[in-house]
Amino acid sequence: MDRSEALVLHRTMVMIRVFESRVEELFSAGKLPGFVHTYLGEEAIAAGVCSQLRPDDYITSTHRGHGHALAKGMAPAALMAELYGRADGACRGRGGSMHVADFSLGMLGANGIVGGGFGIAAGAALSARYQQTDRVAVCFFGDGGINKGTFHEALNFASVHRLGVVFVCENNQYAQFTARQRTTSVEDLAARAGAYAMAGETVDGNDVGAVSAATARAVDRARAGSGPTLLNMETYRFGGHYVGDAEVYRDAAEVDEHRDRDPVRRWEEALAERGWLDEVERAAVWEQAAGVVGDAEQRAEAGALPEPDSALDDVFTPTRSPAVRAGPPPGDTAGATGAGEAPETRRMTFGQATVDAMARAMREDDGVFTLGEDISWGGNFGQFRGLVEEFGPRRVMDMPISEAIIVAVAVGAATAGLRPVASMSFVEFTLGAMDEIVNQAAKFRYMFGGQVSVPMVLRASDGVLRSSAGQHSSSLEGLFTHLPGLKVVAPSNPADAKGLLRTAIDDPDPVIYLEHKKITAQRGPVPLGDHRVPLGSAAVARAGSDVTVVSYSAMALNALAAAAQLAEEGIEAEVIDLRSLVPLDFETVLESVARTRRVVVAHEAWRFGGLGAELAAQLHAELFGELEAPVARVGAASAPIPFSPPLEAAVVPGPDAVAAAVRSVLA
Repeated sequence: MDRSEALVLHRTMVMIRVFESRVEELFSAGKLPGFVHTYLGEEAIAAGVCSQLRPDDYITSTHRGHGHALAKGMAPAALMAELYGRADGACRGRGGSMHVADFSLGMLGANGIVGGGFGIAAGAALSARYQQTDRVAVCFFGDGGINKGTFHEALNFASVHRLGVVFVCENNQYAQFTARQRTTSVEDLAARAGAYAMAGETVDGNDVGAVSAATARAVDRARAGSGPTLLNMETYRFGGHYVGDAEVYRDAAEVDEHRDRDPVRRWEEALAERGWLDEVERAAVWEQAAGVVGDAEQRAEAGALPEPDSALDDVFTPTRSPAVRAGPPPGDTAGATGAGEAPETRRMTFGQATVDAMARAMREDDGVFTLGEDISWGGNFGQFRGLVEEFGPRRVMDMPISEAIIVAVAVGAATAGLRPVASMSFVEFTLGAMDEIVNQAAKFRYMFGGQVSVPMVLRASDGVLRSSAGQHSSSLEGLFTHLPGLKVVAPSNPADAKGLLRTAIDDPDPVIYLEHKKITAQRGPVPLGDHRVPLGSAAVARAGSDVTVVSYSAMALNALAAAAQLAEEGIEAEVIDLRSLVPLDFETVLESVARTRRVVVAHEAWRFGGLGAELAAQLHAELFGELEAPVARVGAASAPIPFSPPLEAAVVPGPDAVAAAVRSVLA
């Protein structure tokens, strides 16, 4: 490299060193909230790697991410303000030390989850390939992350598709408090690249020149379409796992030995030997860095804290679409389309309706693609049938049986400009990707201060079907509705299946789309045009005056069957099909219950702790003293769903259970 490049590396390392040293002091003095993990001793890696990246390239970072942020171009003032929890921080005080991000710089977030960036970086690289650019994604991670399942899933996926990802292992010898040798089966971590047919290299991570050169080779390979690289950067952190760590697991002599290999001092000595840096120039660099960091500290000290009334901002992306109240009953789609008269319809199955919605969205927006297990042949219930023939494998992507990588890639692609629709097959399989759903997809927008939205749909088949037993019969919507940042829909009929999926794909936030296995073959009239059902819009599926039954998904059909049975007894039940669980159209439910003054909430999910309990609590809070009877709840008994048909019937409620609950509130 030439002198100017070498001096830039020096300035970057010094800035990181001065910043982190001051952060350590500030935290020890009690001026910073939370926890702080400093980058002291590892400066050469961030500086050398990021020196080879363009401004539009991506990086994913770790809980030890300040150095990555500064090397990628984040302003020290914005970073310091975030550590202070100030409103003008990089993430408006919502992320803090472990979750800094600047998406305008391609920094897709520091991640408090070890290994959280593997699939996200792969998804960003997939987006770059999809959009026919040569942008590269770098995934920084510690040696502790190399034993995570997501490491192997991501390297396999990136290698299969020859994606432009550089996986940079900051091998500082300790995974939190445990020495690498005690937990890792290989000495040379780069050897693991061979298992995935990708390039691998071990580098002296304290030699910024070597780091820069190795990264240049990996980045050139990535831009040329020659696939990913694993770089094992051997280094050592000067401090403990976090500031204040007692470090009882490290010998003082070992720490001193590694401090003698200080990457900043080594580079200064190398520059001095070449005559590229004298003592006056060196002192000027340190003085300038101290001035910048001091200014950042003063600004942060003087900065305003976020207003408490902004605490709920950015959970979801603000939209300009008007609020929509109750939609039409299933089968009566005029109101849902917004047209003045009912559109032309055709009878089709629930699965065919979702294919129609997918195809229309994919024709309209090239950024919409779908990924999942076995979807190119149509999916378990035909919900993807015919899509690969029209759109090809680039947009209908078969994935490994690796749920975590499916969701993580979708998150990364969504933050990098695409609109992925990820198939989980059965809803139980989402449990293999709960970190990616809960800690990544659901939290990104809020945690990073509203900088980015995550427009992705996660489709999952749920519910009971023909003795599928405990691991293929669950209803987990109560789990998803409990998590801020996720929207959840559960249609009960083909028209709503199409309309809700079409809306979900256009939504800027992550949507969990639950399609009950029992009703995927159900037929019904479906509008032929670009039919949409707004999220947060319940339907009055059957009018009545005696009692309200609130339900959704397949249980809405049981509620309608129960209502027909009750009508023969002279009981007129009004059935509300929620359709959308988050956002929830509680106003329609409240208006109906205020009239009937009796209500049954029914779902196939387990009764204990289910969504029905939340609805019951809200209704009692709003109508306390006005109800003629307590809210009745119908749900599955508290047992895993059994295999044998009579046992299954004993656990899972049907129309008779709904009818019995209605009679109880009328008694």
